[in-house]
Amino acid sequence: MKQFGQIRFQWRQRGNFNSGRWSLATQARFCQLLADQLASGFSLQQAVTFLQTVDGRFPADLQAVAAGLQNGEALVDLLAPYLQANVCFQLRLTTTYGDLGPALAEAANFLRLLATQRQKFRQLLAYPVGLFLGMIGLFATLQLGILPQLHQGLAPSAPVTEVWQQYLWLGGSGFGGVGLVILGKWWRRQPSLRLASLYLRLPLVGPIFRAYYGYYLTANLSQLIQSGLSVKQMLAVLRQLPERALLYQLAGVLTQQLTVGQSPVGWLRRQDFIPSQVVVFLSKGSTPPQLARELHAFSQLQYRELVRRLERGLALVQPVLLGIVALLIVGAYLSLLLPMYQDLQGVYHD
Repeated sequence: MKQFGQIRFQWRQRGNFNSGRWSLATQARFCQLLADQLASGFSLQQAVTFLQTVDGRFPADLQAVAAGLQNGEALVDLLAPYLQANVCFQLRLTTTYGDLGPALAEAANFLRLLATQRQKFRQLLAYPVGLFLGMIGLFATLQLGILPQLHQGLAPSAPVTEVWQQYLWLGGSGFGGVGLVILGKWWRRQPSLRLASLYLRLPLVGPIFRAYYGYYLTANLSQLIQSGLSVKQMLAVLRQLPERALLYQLAGVLTQQLTVGQSPVGWLRRQDFIPSQVVVFLSKGSTPPQLARELHAFSQLQYRELVRRLERGLALVQPVLLGIVALLIVGAYLSLLLPMYQDLQGVYHD
């Protein structure tokens, strides 16, 4: 095994987790094809050069990756700007302590899942968003072009909207906008550990986040244990991640617990985003190889659960959005027709 001191991550230079310059589909295709070429016996440099030659769909950035490999640079350092940061973290662990090919294949599966679900989500959004935009155009035309003339013809002396109602509407909109800005700033200041627990309480998407955290944490933990690092070394590796990263903050709390001589098991049990099964695995005294196998098997189960919950969540997106659009349409009709009804009553009484 390579010495622990050889691993030096460069996350802090980039400041935070990024989603990568390449699209999710491109990232997934690159990882899968590179894993296939390595499994076929290609060297790393030969595999990248081969992909650059035979697959013209990759961006021109691949040429810079191939040139960097020829100059002796590390693959993950070269790929860091183009891949998701959490994927790069897993690949760094693997290139330092394990086999790169299986890690690339697993990363490709996860990236392919994200790309597929994002595409489905966009397709489901297309019809409700198009309907909503069309509704806005229609009611804007009615409100600005047609209804003012009707109001003038029916009841020229009757005010369409009282002045105090206009001020109330504008004031409410202003306070609502300020409230959203304050809420957004507060949300960004929250530590990732707290946000992880808050995400689990969100309606509809909470179960999806629960399955994602279960997969993400166990996949990384199994890789760390499989690498043969001690607990102290694992925490030191995680502390090289960005400060906003969930694993960085998790490692910070665990380090504090161990420094004062407390067992972190009790704290882990109280965290909603950590599956209870993980605490059981960590507490039952398995050998590191056995524990790594158990966590890896559990991460695969969590991955399947994540896929299932994503599919179920996407099935609810369009009905929910269409219901919201329907409520907006009803509200817009009422806001347009009630003033006309009042005007007609005024004409009738006159």
